Amino acid sequence: MAPIARTYSLAIGAVFLGLFVQASQAAIVVQGTRVIFPANVDDVTVRLANSSREPVLVQSWVDDGQAEMAPEDVQVPFVVAPAVSRIDPSGGAVLRISRTQSIAVADRESLFWLNVLETPPRRASDDAVLQFAFRTRLKLLYRPTALASGVDAAPEQLKWTVVATPKSTGATNLEVANPTPYYVSFGHVEVDCDGQAFPVKTGMVAPFGKTVLTTSTRFNCHASGPKVRYEAINDYGARRMFEQPVGK
Repeated sequence: MAPIARTYSLAIGAVFLGLFVQASQAAIVVQGTRVIFPANVDDVTVRLANSSREPVLVQSWVDDGQAEMAPEDVQVPFVVAPAVSRIDPSGGAVLRISRTQSIAVADRESLFWLNVLETPPRRASDDAVLQFAFRTRLKLLYRPTALASGVDAAPEQLKWTVVATPKSTGATNLEVANPTPYYVSFGHVEVDCDGQAFPVKTGMVAPFGKTVLTTSTRFNCHASGPKVRYEAINDYGARRMFEQPVGK
């Protein structure tokens, strides 16, 4: 089924009648900030709630990171039911995500994305209203059985180093290496250099991978080496603060 597209309804006549923009605020609240799919289960559920005063049409599917691909073209080992549903005002719904085939990778987590696309119902009075569809994307982490424990210790095992950048960039970047089989996502990152904090762009680092996080400032510590303070987001969306020295 094709994704629910943005709907643009403009009433244009010889006389300007006025154009009103419908409140652009997402109505659907998705439980949690990520979905963990353990390898030893066949399905998991995610709860949705409609916080608005209007019914909402919702389409849900899983992708492999190709956000712009149509749901019917995505090849992933998961299916979501119901794929399309109507949620009444102040009502709720439950999505069931089922695994349709085995996943061969067993030594690390695999990353997919749950999409929840919502659009308000069209009414006869909406001829002069600009309507928006909202899409929420949540990480879906498939976790092999051998990795059932140990995820909470992953953030403190990260290794940080300074990345050489041309002086013309006016910035000093950091590389973070992840020696663990888990994805680590950051909520906040900053470098402490001689007591001064420099913000670092957040992101995530893949299992056994490396990624570069950028800053907008060039720093050069004199009194002591730089330290990085970072918030890691756990399975429940909570944030834990860590501090590590930054190598060269």
